[in-house]
Amino acid sequence: MLIVFALSIVCALLIMPALGRRNTGAKPLFKGTGGQWKKNYGRRSFLKLGIALAGAGLLAYSGADEAIEGLHSGTIRNKVSDNLSQVFKFGGERFWFGNWALVGAMDAWVRSNSFTRWGRANFEAMVVGLPVLWTLQRGLGANRPSSDDGNPRWHPMKAANSASGHAFIGAVPWLTLAKRHNLMPVRQGARFASVLTGWSRLNDRKHYLSQIILGWTIAWNAVSAVADDELEKLPPVALPEISEED
Repeated sequence: MLIVFALSIVCALLIMPALGRRNTGAKPLFKGTGGQWKKNYGRRSFLKLGIALAGAGLLAYSGADEAIEGLHSGTIRNKVSDNLSQVFKFGGERFWFGNWALVGAMDAWVRSNSFTRWGRANFEAMVVGLPVLWTLQRGLGANRPSSDDGNPRWHPMKAANSASGHAFIGAVPWLTLAKRHNLMPVRQGARFASVLTGWSRLNDRKHYLSQIILGWTIAWNAVSAVADDELEKLPPVALPEISEED
């Protein structure tokens, strides 16, 4: 964890070319949170979340969750997948929230570059999405595959595993990168990478597929809300005037 924090500080202060905050016009931290929340809790986001909930419910109550988990454990899981899982799981640990908060604060109050702006967008997306994550985790109350009662069906307030927190945290930076990069191969690669932490939870029998889908969808909504809010605040592009003679 400390290594990650140190590397982030190095990237923000030493490696990436940057401008001071006064020269970039960077807004204070949490300045745009209200607008981002409005988008994340708007009609479009709730529609996407509703579709994910319907799919998750179908998986949980049809027996597909248990079947997929059993198939993966019986035919795919091995020493190689366990080693890969340990690598990908790292991207969903809780300390990343504090790391992106640090990078976001540096962007707001110290200096701004492409790395700090990416980190700040990650932090803002987590701030926007975490209330939804926590609500579904406890509100639906499903269990883990590895628990004594490994039941994916929803029992409100009984447990707090209905949406994967690792899948959420691990997906946010990659989805943010996909939103901010222009090269299609990079965007496609980032979208693929965004599901790897969620896969690690399936491999480790910590979450069912339905719970991973919910965590990833919450991240998708939150990242989209932050990106859309940034686009709306960009200054309008002045078009060249065309005279009648031309």
